[in-house]
Amino acid sequence: MPCSFYRRCSWILACVLLALTAACGSNGNQETGGAEAKVAIEPAKTPEPVELVFFSTAGWTQDAFNERFGNAMRSKFPNYQIKYIQSNKETTIDSLLTSGTTIDVYWHAVNLLFSDLLQYQMQLDMSSLVKKHNVDLDRLDPATLQIVKTMSGGKLYALPLVSNTGVLYYNKDIFDKFGVPYPKNGMVWDDVLELGKKVNRADGGKTYYGIGGTFNKIVGLSPYSIPYIDSKTMKPTIQTDPHWKTIYQQLIDAYHTTENKAMSSNNFLKDQNLAMFADLANLFLNKDMTSMNWDMASFPTMKEAPNKGQQPLPTLFSITSMSKHPDQAMEVLKYMLSDEVQKDLSERAVIPAVNSSAVVKAFGTKSTYTNKNFSAIFYHPFSDIPPMTPYDADALKIYQKPLKNLAEGTIDLNTAFRQIDEETSQIIAEKKAK
Repeated sequence: MPCSFYRRCSWILACVLLALTAACGSNGNQETGGAEAKVAIEPAKTPEPVELVFFSTAGWTQDAFNERFGNAMRSKFPNYQIKYIQSNKETTIDSLLTSGTTIDVYWHAVNLLFSDLLQYQMQLDMSSLVKKHNVDLDRLDPATLQIVKTMSGGKLYALPLVSNTGVLYYNKDIFDKFGVPYPKNGMVWDDVLELGKKVNRADGGKTYYGIGGTFNKIVGLSPYSIPYIDSKTMKPTIQTDPHWKTIYQQLIDAYHTTENKAMSSNNFLKDQNLAMFADLANLFLNKDMTSMNWDMASFPTMKEAPNKGQQPLPTLFSITSMSKHPDQAMEVLKYMLSDEVQKDLSERAVIPAVNSSAVVKAFGTKSTYTNKNFSAIFYHPFSDIPPMTPYDADALKIYQKPLKNLAEGTIDLNTAFRQIDEETSQIIAEKKAK
């Protein structure tokens, strides 16, 4: 073909390319598809640098906070300065607020968070933030989500990042010494108490005891889900709920396996003269148990409700009303609830906050402790958490006070319950007056 033909074709092609280039330019953003084209070639925006201050009265060390939460937050959001303020005698909520310190995120266990939030007017309904940032609440444990909504008056003052519950630890060497079978998943209290009696023996000049535990872990997380104080009437429940007699009788029977002596974690971990210890499932994360030949079984259930587990004890994180960066704080919390982070926590034997079979299946796979019965933690479904009141901490002290006298038989249940009711009612009245 003539050269002129090729020149005309080249000129036409050049014009077409020029027109297409112009259409994709800045003016083309007003046309359909223009904006999408521009977004597709833009690099992802880096979050603006902000400081997010986390605080809790739990007293966690910097290392503990970083290991559980801070390191993951900083890795994902390097532009954010994640600052954790550790509480102590000098550093309190009052001192921080007086000095003008902004707390972006306040966190604590479920039984302590709401009273602090409301007392200092730090609560913020996070519902709109959850919707804006597409946080899937259906992934969370229902019992935990329900108590958050209840304590928030139908709103959403907090989100759980990790959880906890009760389990039964046992010293395998003590059971081996006396030829007694180990506790196992699914046992009721009566069966565990029988084991406790069998290992409450002396050998080689040393006395070994049956079962001990912390009152607020055994009672406060009970599957009966009884509050110390009725949140509607603000009156103690000790004389109105018949389940209290069952609970106290089991505690009395447990005392009889330790010769009526109060047992602590030191007896189990240090002295190693206690066969079984009922405590939180994260005990082995907070205490060095490498020198013990230990394992765990599911927390013993009530024979009237053999398939009901203990209540969860979640750690909740609340974006405060004073935060100047609520969106950034929510992005951080959303990331901490992702399968990526929750699985990493689960692998390290931290109870996750999400209901994901893959996350739960990974539990303990990278734990320091191997060949432990981690399935005990998830053996029973969690029971509901009852509504809490600002007076629960005081009530707890009163409720547990007569236990030793009950075990020794110097006081009966009816008298003890009447005293508990009177003392608790008095402390509520005094605090209301203030």
